[in-house]
Amino acid sequence: MEVIPIEAGPLATIGYLVIDDETRKAAAIDVPLASTNTYINLIKEKNAELTVILLTHTHWDHTGETSELKQITNAQILCHKDDEYRLIDPMKYSIYKLPFELKGEKADKYIENKDIIKIGNIELEVLHTPGHTEGGVCFVNHSEKVVFAGDTLFSGSIGRTDFPGGDFDTIINSIKNQLFTLGDDYVVYSGHGEATTIGNEKLFNPFLLDDEFVIA
Repeated sequence: MEVIPIEAGPLATIGYLVIDDETRKAAAIDVPLASTNTYINLIKEKNAELTVILLTHTHWDHTGETSELKQITNAQILCHKDDEYRLIDPMKYSIYKLPFELKGEKADKYIENKDIIKIGNIELEVLHTPGHTEGGVCFVNHSEKVVFAGDTLFSGSIGRTDFPGGDFDTIINSIKNQLFTLGDDYVVYSGHGEATTIGNEKLFNPFLLDDEFVIA
């Protein structure tokens, strides 16, 4: 499995191109503004075929060019049903007026907790991790011990919860009951910033420290 981060857009949002080494099937995980050309160029360079666009959540900085990438590749768009309303009408549900126009899209398929998505020989398990948004999800590949966490978990931080649909207690529960059940050596690729590990966040993330995870 090859993972290529693509940082783009005004908020330095990171999307990920995930390619199966054997079949060359690929997935785009989140599609920031100004990322489509990079995705397309990488797909051509790697001789890959984009089959799915997976959305960790539907804030505009993660979905800004979803419509453009789908139009070019005809890849299916997958997201949680509780987040689709922002995907359909991103201009209406931005918390502030955007200085550009975004195209709306509908999901081709809804994903739910514990679903398995196959990209060639790659299997990604869906974990529903609400709190940053109602339908936020993470994608986990257990064989490579990799988590694509969107804006649920960052290195040393968590997704903000002061936007509509966010809730602090909910995101903390999502992280501890879903992500922290994974092994400490799982690598976390987030929607902003550097990669981290589950173990590192258990030990050092100030939002998540409690007696259960502190070493005596």
